[in-house]
Amino acid sequence: MNPLPLPSRFAAFVLVGGSCLAANTLLLWALTSGLGIHYLVSTAIAFVSITPLGFLLNKVITFRTRREYARIELPRYLGAMAASLAANFGLMYLLVSVLGMWYLAASILVAVTLVVCNFIASDRWSFRV
Repeated sequence: MNPLPLPSRFAAFVLVGGSCLAANTLLLWALTSGLGIHYLVSTAIAFVSITPLGFLLNKVITFRTRREYARIELPRYLGAMAASLAANFGLMYLLVSVLGMWYLAASILVAVTLVVCNFIASDRWSFRV
């Protein structure tokens, strides 16, 4: 497949991210409100659960890289997502525990806040072979 131009890659990244955010939000809600798990623990579980889907969809739809590059891309992607998870935790704690925001609204705000950083990390490092 031919790589997409930068604006199209970003649009595809946002589309993939929106799909992953929907799944993440549903899982976060089920774990926190349904099972009574602390919102930060639920955040970690949901994030780790959805990350493989994000990798696969971004590899195929957004960045369109060759299959054999996955052995290089996956560790890079997981490293970038580990940094994103750390930022996610910090922002979630600030928004929910310090500022009193509802955890689901905070989760969506955090995702929107981090989208550009995550795109740059994916575009310039994770999927650049």
